[in-house]
Amino acid sequence: MSKKNYDLIATVDIDIVSPIVDDTSFDNMLIVGPAPSVAPETAPPDFGAYRSLDEVLDTGWSLEAHDPIAEAAQVAFSQTPRPTVLYIAPIKDTDTVQQGEGQDAVMVVSPLKAIERAIDSVKWYVLCTAGVDSTWYEEIAEFIEAYDKMFVYTETEYLRNNKTASTGAVYNRTVGVFGPENGTQVVADMPRANKYMNVAFTADWLNYQPGSETTAFKQLTAVYPSELTSTQLANLAEDGLCYFITVGNRNITMSGKTRSGEWADVIRFRDWLKNDMQIRVVNLFIMNAKIPYTDEGIALIHNAMIASLKRGQVMGGIARDEFDEYGIRIPGFATSVPLASSLTASEKASRILRGCKFRARLAGAIHFAEIKGSLTYEL
Repeated sequence: MSKKNYDLIATVDIDIVSPIVDDTSFDNMLIVGPAPSVAPETAPPDFGAYRSLDEVLDTGWSLEAHDPIAEAAQVAFSQTPRPTVLYIAPIKDTDTVQQGEGQDAVMVVSPLKAIERAIDSVKWYVLCTAGVDSTWYEEIAEFIEAYDKMFVYTETEYLRNNKTASTGAVYNRTVGVFGPENGTQVVADMPRANKYMNVAFTADWLNYQPGSETTAFKQLTAVYPSELTSTQLANLAEDGLCYFITVGNRNITMSGKTRSGEWADVIRFRDWLKNDMQIRVVNLFIMNAKIPYTDEGIALIHNAMIASLKRGQVMGGIARDEFDEYGIRIPGFATSVPLASSLTASEKASRILRGCKFRARLAGAIHFAEIKGSLTYEL
């Protein structure tokens, strides 16, 4: 091949600048529960991904032995559509727990170690427990509150325990789902699948994109609905607990709040929006040689904010522009950024841009419709 000598006239060097590919998931759950009751030849991984019930069973968990992880996975993969992947972190550790003043400390199996091993993974968003004693729920809820994740558990003793939930009503990121078939049913008499009502609830919920959904009115399979009195339903709703009942000829979820009283879908959408906006701004810095501290550079960040908020409208979490009765537009969101001329020299020298703000109207969801009318012979 002849030498072309192009380099005598011009040189061309091409750099490939690639953006961050975000793999943060808001669609997958993590199940934490006991290791297989019969130890397999190869222990399950501390944090594993499973795409079918067969994969879970092949790892060592057994339905015949009533392993909670196996039963929870069966409930998860029974939902329609079924999860594309299920993450599992088996409990393998013990903690020293002081039982009371003057009593000896004892070693107990702790789910917190398994959760801590998996907490930094961005591949899952909602933690569900299976076969974990309810005395751990408060500690788990407290732990999860510090992260951009959520915790969903099955509430089994609420109506039998003087309307006392397993977690305090202070957690934005914890959802309790009532599992018994009625207000007096003890755990031993519950259908086995209902112990994993939290898993069925979560598997169906995460099938929808953040912002497009509400956790209420979802039809679950493989679990039995509760038959509750109006007073019991009111107690559950008032205390921020979800439940699964029959309405007409359909079995559907109701409520949809976290333990603090906030809507679970709002928390999920907020986490998604935060992540989306962060990634867009970070990619600006990566994809450009620099972002100048000028009106032009500030506008780039402003545009990234707007793009994320518009995506939030498409997802269904942020309201679109509307008009009042006078034809005045009500924007779905409003943004503001500072002008470069309004910032001091020391602020520019710090290379930190502050004062970028937005306000957005939640699209929300209608959970109840009240309609009144009258019949007359004349209008």
